[in-house]
Amino acid sequence: MSNLPSLDLRVGDTERARAEALLQDAYCAGRLDEVELDERLGMVMTAQTRRDLNASVAGLPARFVAPRAVAPRSPQATSLGATAHFSGLLTWIFGPLFLYACSTPGTPARREAAHAFNYQLVAGLTFLVTAIVGGILLPEAAMEVIMPLGWVGWLLLTIVGGARALSGQRWNNPLTRLIRLRVLDPMR
Repeated sequence: MSNLPSLDLRVGDTERARAEALLQDAYCAGRLDEVELDERLGMVMTAQTRRDLNASVAGLPARFVAPRAVAPRSPQATSLGATAHFSGLLTWIFGPLFLYACSTPGTPARREAAHAFNYQLVAGLTFLVTAIVGGILLPEAAMEVIMPLGWVGWLLLTIVGGARALSGQRWNNPLTRLIRLRVLDPMR
């Protein structure tokens, strides 16, 4: 079974625009004359299926698209990003803030330090609000369950964030996705 799309699938404006660009490139390169370009553009405009569209560009070389260069990950950058996350275990927001201030703008280390800072701040504010509101509205027995669960969740999310940063994987913390407080911009 082939992974290629069926030749009987209908085409849309995007596919037609790609075929037109290919024909124009071929005309500019001298592979087509004006008459043949007009004929083929007419075929593109009336094409209903991939088979029709393929017939309009038959015999022309496919457009080459160079692959994007992937920047190698620096072991130092990933370890600094992990350090930013793990420092939150002992220093709350101050370790990630220090590493954010010391790292070069636009680097993975700075991005991860911003993620770590924002998460620690959101987690701290969440604990504070939960303690105040829960202390007023909830019975003590409920708070004895909620607060330890919150601490375990904070610990796990901090460790997962550090492990993902160490492996060089991007990861969006679920708590910071839910509560969109961004004091430090990860993209700067």
